[in-house]
Amino acid sequence: MSDELTIREARDDELDIVASLVVDAYSEFAARMAPDAWSSFAQDIANVRGRTIDAQLLVALRDGRIVGTVTRYPAWRGAQEDASAVRVLAVPPDERGTGVGRTLMEHCIRLTREERKKRLVLAVTQEMENARDLYDSLGFERDPGLDHEPAPGVRATGYSLLLG
Repeated sequence: MSDELTIREARDDELDIVASLVVDAYSEFAARMAPDAWSSFAQDIANVRGRTIDAQLLVALRDGRIVGTVTRYPAWRGAQEDASAVRVLAVPPDERGTGVGRTLMEHCIRLTREERKKRLVLAVTQEMENARDLYDSLGFERDPGLDHEPAPGVRATGYSLLLG
């Protein structure tokens, strides 16, 4: 297995693969959520086609195989014109710890800087400790103004990275 990763936008013929990867990557959280909350959340994160309308669906490939994904919103909704956002960073359990998540996030940071945005923002649920550790290591700071409920019963806490 090669360590080299390629990051690019997902192709239309890969969207079902990406949707399945996302739900598989997040399935460990199902046991920590109420069944209705997990069902709503799983439907939301699996809707990769819907996100491609106003976002970039990025994939990480190793040896031609998709090993991670993140959704990037270059023009974030609402009044946050100075920011880009990321959602649904997903790395399957067998690829965790190999740098896939970090490489995807560093790519998003680089693209956001190139667009001359002032911030990159995201939200993460309480259960996602590894993701929070990654975001902390990349310099993201807690931003309570970004807290929200992405699905009924699912609380997400906001973080932002100020870009120079």
